[in-house]
Amino acid sequence: MGLFMLRRVDALWAAARTVEVSPRHPAAGERSVMVGDSGEIAELAGLLEVDLSADAFLCMCLGDVDFTVRGEMGRELGVLTYHMSSSLDWRQWDGQFPLLRPADLAGWLVGRGVITPRPTAWPV
Repeated sequence: MGLFMLRRVDALWAAARTVEVSPRHPAAGERSVMVGDSGEIAELAGLLEVDLSADAFLCMCLGDVDFTVRGEMGRELGVLTYHMSSSLDWRQWDGQFPLLRPADLAGWLVGRGVITPRPTAWPV
């Protein structure tokens, strides 16, 4: 039988029970949302998938939206930060990685009122 190892980010999602999605600098009408349904957590995990084979990069901004992942008893497991430049940051990584589906993630965030439409900030 072969050995199967989870990547750290996969283990994070496997242990997730809730995800608080919060804009870092909320504009009028923007709000935080709590995701607790396992199907919606899985959907969000897919939208936050990054290309880990790409070169990690660093920018000087703090990011735009935080995804605080919590496990059993509300214990914080990690905070992923979305940069509307179409990348994702996590302290476990040494930099940001490009999102695989940035437009889909932006649509998810707009649909839930976390961010307002900002077409010029979204990748094409």
